[in-house]
Amino acid sequence: MDQENVKNFEHNKDFQLTIDKIFKYGLYIAPDQKLIFYPYEGMKKEFTYTDFSNRVKKLGKVFENLNIKRGERPWEFGSVIAVMDWNTIRFQELMFAVPMYGATLFTVNIRLSPEEILYTMKLAEPEILFFHSDFLPYINPILENIDTIKTVIYMNDEMTLKGEGRAPTQKLSSNVKSFEYENLIKNTNPENFSWPELNEYAVAGLFFTSGTTGKPKGVYHTHRQITLGTMQLMMAQMEYPIRLSNRDTILTIVPYFHIFGWLTPYTSIISGNSMIFPSKYDWKNIAKVINEYMPQAKKVNGRIFGEGVPTMLYSIIQEEKKLGISDLNGFVYGYGGQALPISVYEEAKKMNIEIITGYGPSETLTAITRSVFIPRLWMNMGLDNEKLIDHFVKNNSLGVLIPFSLNIVVDQNGKEVPQDGKTPGRFLFNSPTVAREYFKDPDRTKYAFRYGLLDVDDLVLIDKYGCVMFVDREKDVIKSGGEWIPSSEMENLISMYPGISEVAVIGISDPQWVERPIAVIALKPESTGKINEKDIINYLVENFVEKGIIPKWWIPDKIIFVKELPKTSTAKIDKKAIKQQFDKINQ
Repeated sequence: MDQENVKNFEHNKDFQLTIDKIFKYGLYIAPDQKLIFYPYEGMKKEFTYTDFSNRVKKLGKVFENLNIKRGERPWEFGSVIAVMDWNTIRFQELMFAVPMYGATLFTVNIRLSPEEILYTMKLAEPEILFFHSDFLPYINPILENIDTIKTVIYMNDEMTLKGEGRAPTQKLSSNVKSFEYENLIKNTNPENFSWPELNEYAVAGLFFTSGTTGKPKGVYHTHRQITLGTMQLMMAQMEYPIRLSNRDTILTIVPYFHIFGWLTPYTSIISGNSMIFPSKYDWKNIAKVINEYMPQAKKVNGRIFGEGVPTMLYSIIQEEKKLGISDLNGFVYGYGGQALPISVYEEAKKMNIEIITGYGPSETLTAITRSVFIPRLWMNMGLDNEKLIDHFVKNNSLGVLIPFSLNIVVDQNGKEVPQDGKTPGRFLFNSPTVAREYFKDPDRTKYAFRYGLLDVDDLVLIDKYGCVMFVDREKDVIKSGGEWIPSSEMENLISMYPGISEVAVIGISDPQWVERPIAVIALKPESTGKINEKDIINYLVENFVEKGIIPKWWIPDKIIFVKELPKTSTAKIDKKAIKQQFDKINQ
């Protein structure tokens, strides 16, 4: 390189933190690494990173042929491209191809009601819709209501396994083009296509919250935020006890439509991990996949790493037990979204499953906290791994702040509270990945940033070790006689009783106290009919009230047993639905 070129190279422009850098580095370090599409028992197809790269490039050419608009300036959206799919190799390809082209990826929350899906689509105004064959019944109602969609692309697991297929014969709007995904890739020549150099502040993706407190809220993030979020997670996950390495296999079970699968599509590729895509949530198949690939992971001193909400871990454990598996040494599970029931945690430990936790709402894009052993923790508590992990899980800790997250906890006046493990407050987010606003919703945006930093109404405290302890969501705190009862703490205590699968503590209307707590409990199959209300009440009184851990008036007025607790679109316990069902029980 001559002197003039060196000068131009150094001063021409800044290095852009865009998603293609993640893609290119992953391809450089692991061209032969495997991406395994495994939608059905005994039916799978393996792709190398090189295969993946070629397919992604073909999608880029497809977008060019369709004259898709690019976002070129800071905070500018490109054409919005919507995806309705399970966790598949196709979704993984689109997670890169769409933003790398310069368009904006819209991951449709397929667990929302049809009305809510239409609501989010009307706001997002997509031009292209990729959809799995499972959602074919939705297509004409969507096209009838969303007139911005000009192209639909049909996807099907069997066709991806075979590498070819055809579009459905269902009649669509005459103004809409339709294609089949595998044939589109197969018949596209990307020879003259190259990825553009994008502005790192261009909008890469858009998704919506699960709508548990009203209509779903949209948040969007830039290339820079996704890249920085990926780097933040990598730095946190290199520490004990996670120690994630490129020898580990990633089981993708966090829905990609939910916070971009907790950034799994990006952290896995830049690390060079093998990945498994199980498509739909067939827990029997997922359990068998874990067993099949565990020997391969262990052969290279790796593990199988999965993440999701606690109900997913419970489903995996139950299916493994049905298969006669009592030891899952080598399986790591990172949970988030809600507390892990202590009985499920103890069962996981008996099976030698490694448990970690983390926390990050949709607005922050990535996990803001992780259960990492920071010096402030291990220098005071020692190096006993089980003791340290117990400190996180049994105290309903969200973990510790990850690098570049400088969140604070404040009182109602915005004054920072002490980190003494006793003083709760509002958790304000200060991190490079925080969304700048709610999409097309200035009123919610103004409220969320009323303290200057983002507030999502979560109440926490920080202990002397730096661990963030979840107290409650403001909407879930039970206000009884002018005092607060933290529902999450009561759930944590009740979940310690053997035989409990899930528990939700909610406040119901009370003519004297305004609200009183009740507990709604789902038992493990083997405990059904063997535990009653008196057992739970006596357990709480003897173990927590009489020992001065909680006051007696925190004890739920009623214990209600159900077969299963209702779930939100992201598989979290739906307290809103439970409250609607039982709110009048005291009247």
